[in-house]
Order: sequence, then structure tokens, then C-alpha cells
Amino acid sequence: MNPDVAEAIPKLVEAGVLPPGEAPRLLRVARGELLSVHWELRALLYVGVLLVTGGVGLLVKENLDRIGPVAIAAGIGLAAAAALGWVVRVAPPFSWREIPSPNLAFDYVLLLGVLLAGADLAYVEVRFTPLGANWSWHLLIVSVLTALAAFRFDSRVVFSLALSTFAAWRGVSAARFGTDLWWNGTENAVRWNAIACGVLFAGLGLVLKRTERKAHFEPVAVTLGWLLILGALASGMAEGNWVSYTLALLACGAALAAGAFHRHRFPLFAFGVVAAYVALSRLVLQGVAAETLGCFWFFITPIPVIVGLILAQRRLREPA
Repeated sequence: MNPDVAEAIPKLVEAGVLPPGEAPRLLRVARGELLSVHWELRALLYVGVLLVTGGVGLLVKENLDRIGPVAIAAGIGLAAAAALGWVVRVAPPFSWREIPSPNLAFDYVLLLGVLLAGADLAYVEVRFTPLGANWSWHLLIVSVLTALAAFRFDSRVVFSLALSTFAAWRGVSAARFGTDLWWNGTENAVRWNAIACGVLFAGLGLVLKRTERKAHFEPVAVTLGWLLILGALASGMAEGNWVSYTLALLACGAALAAGAFHRHRFPLFAFGVVAAYVALSRLVLQGVAAETLGCFWFFITPIPVIVGLILAQRRLREPA
């Protein structure tokens, strides 16, 4: 409830600044009589998608022998086709610019269709093994098809799924099969693949923004890219050559925080600060022999970090 706004609305109508037809709705909002449940509905839709996909997996597990693999594959495929068919029917024309969603459920029905299609492909691969020993390539196929759907239907949620699936393909290929495109036979190939995917995603985001082709996808690609880079470097701090990874994490975190602060991008700024703090803590604890001093570090230092993040968030709310 905002009494100042409620008092100002009739004056704005009298002055001709606000159309009379808009006044009743705005007054209800100002008085607290009209509340938005937009995010609650989105959360419910997302949970619904997860429940449906989880239910499909449970159905397959419990009824495999009774229904049969061909019927299961056909059933999942038909469900995916139904969801994607509805999306195609109601979707607006393609554009490289951001397109408003035709309704609240659009993105989530699209996500459901993509997940069911991916699950169907995975099931077919497990039961009938059309790719044989190269089964991990089905992750690349899913990633490409998902990316095409994300661009066609302008869905950042599906775009993030496409990037995640691509990273999973590289991780599975390097870890299980040793089929590494970039560091074949190299130690820590999974970690280096994660770093390479992170750089690739961040570069993709930059290209999208510079070319103004789905430029609003840029935060998704850049955020996921930096998470992969920082996570891969952090995982290296448990290795024997932890010093190089720790210093690299400290440098990347500090650079990310500085660049994000300059561009008024708080999530990336927070990632950079946390990464730099983790790396600095690793260096400090390595140099401290007494456990008491280590506990003192973690008892005192989180407070200024949290306070600094809160102050930075308020500062970054201001326009760039």
C-alpha cells in the first residue's frame, strides 16, 4: 500500500496526465487491493513441468515390461509432438529481436516438449542403441535441436538447457570415453573442457549482443559461461598443483567483479566476489598453521563480504 501514490492518481487524472480509464486499476494497486501473482504462477508452471517429466520417467520404470519399449517410445514421442505442435500453432513469427510471449504457459509448454523429446531420444538410445559406442553424441543432437527451438521460439529457458546439454556432452565424452575434441589424452580433460565451454559460451553471448541477433540471450550465455570457468578453476584447488588454480581463480574472480561492477551487472559481480573470496581463503588457510586462526578468518571475513555485496547491489541499481 502506498498512500502517496493513491493520493496523486486523482490529481494526475484532473491534470490530464493520466487517462481516466487507467485510474481505477492503478488505485487498486496503490491501495494494495491488486496483487501480482505472475512469479508464483511461473514457479507453479515450472514445478508442473518437472513433475510431468519425473512422472514420465517413473511410468517408464514401472511399466516397461507390460507396455513394451516400442509403445513407450511412441507414447513419449506423441506427447512431445503434442506439446511442440501447440507451441508451433500459437507462436508469433520469428524475429531476431525479443518477442513477447503469447501467454504465460508458452515457455513452459515448450520446455516440456523439448524435455520429453530429449527423454524419448535418450530412451531410444538406451533400448535400441542406434549410435552404439558413440551414444554420448545424442547429447550433442539434443543440444543442437534445443538451441534451434530456443532461437525459433525465443525462449531463454530452453536456450540455457541447450548450453547445459552441450557442456554435458563434452563432460561425458571426456570423462567416460576419452573422446576429447580439444585435449585428448590430457590429464584433467574434463576440467579443461569445462573451461573451454565457459569461454565458448561467454564468447557466444558477446557475439549475440554485438550482432543484435537475440541479444537478450547474452546474459544466459555469459552467466553460464562464467559459472563453468569459475567452477572448473575452483575444483582444481583440491589438486596437487592447487596454487596455479587458486591464483587463476583469484585473478578471474577479481577481473569479473571489476568488469561487472563497471557494467552494473550485480549477479556477475557477486560471482566474481565469491570466487575471489574462496581463492583468497584457500591461500590464507594454506599459510596459517593454527586451526584457531583459520576459524577466526571464517568467523570475521564473511561479514564484510556480505555487507559489501549488499551495498554493491544498492549501488548497481542505479542506471549505468
